[in-house]
Amino acid sequence: MFERFFGKKKPPESAARQVEPTASAKDASASTDGLEVSEPTIGLCFNFMRGMAYDSESLSDAGLREVMATLAECELRATFFCSAKLCETSPDVIRSIANAGHEIAALGYADEAPNELDAAALTQLALSCRAAFGKLGIRVIGFRSPKSNWDQRLMAILPLHGYVYSAEHDHAYHPYWIKTDTKPVIRIPVRTDDRGLRRRGDTYDDVVSKHFRVLRKGLQRKCFVTVCFHPWILAESGDRMDHWRMWLEQVLQSGARVGALEDALPASVRGNGSTTAP
Repeated sequence: MFERFFGKKKPPESAARQVEPTASAKDASASTDGLEVSEPTIGLCFNFMRGMAYDSESLSDAGLREVMATLAECELRATFFCSAKLCETSPDVIRSIANAGHEIAALGYADEAPNELDAAALTQLALSCRAAFGKLGIRVIGFRSPKSNWDQRLMAILPLHGYVYSAEHDHAYHPYWIKTDTKPVIRIPVRTDDRGLRRRGDTYDDVVSKHFRVLRKGLQRKCFVTVCFHPWILAESGDRMDHWRMWLEQVLQSGARVGALEDALPASVRGNGSTTAP
């Protein structure tokens, strides 16, 4: 039933290119090589902060339990971008996610904005996140900036410290290599997220519609698509969690490949942390 999940096939490494529309993204993708997917591919990812960004710890925990229960029921693997400080404040929660077989990746350290840090602080951020997860025996290869406040300088720092990819807001149709002054790093595009679900009225309806529209277009174009959800936002009301489950059900019914972000990358890259671009 789940033969199209990530990990069943190795994505091809044919060339493609897609430039992200924002100014900072144009800087990052000025010279790229693509990692084009050969069939519709849906990445499942969640931001988990548990109080690091003024979110409710209780709602985060409740949402996480429901999300993980649904993923287990569907035999799905996802990526959880977690604030690294949780390795100190909530290590058992981080271990529970990892022990369930999901990918753990860094969501910064404690809700800092990388684009507001100097070069030394960016290096320290990369090292601190890696060290925090390392103490729990977890090797992270992915990094996501809180609220996608990423910085071009960070792209040159991440691959020097064992990170293989950065996942940020991006309208690219496929993962792609970002060439930097040091080593290349892979950008995994995140098309949109669920923050708009907290709004009311027509705006809420527009966000729900957008999630399904993004999925539909991804399936039609046979490209890579991911929408980032927050367990605490989903847990704030039953209709939000129901929306996510309906979205996931449509993903499964589509026949697309589905899974954690790291599994969309070539096995040779995610296996040894190499960042050698084709």
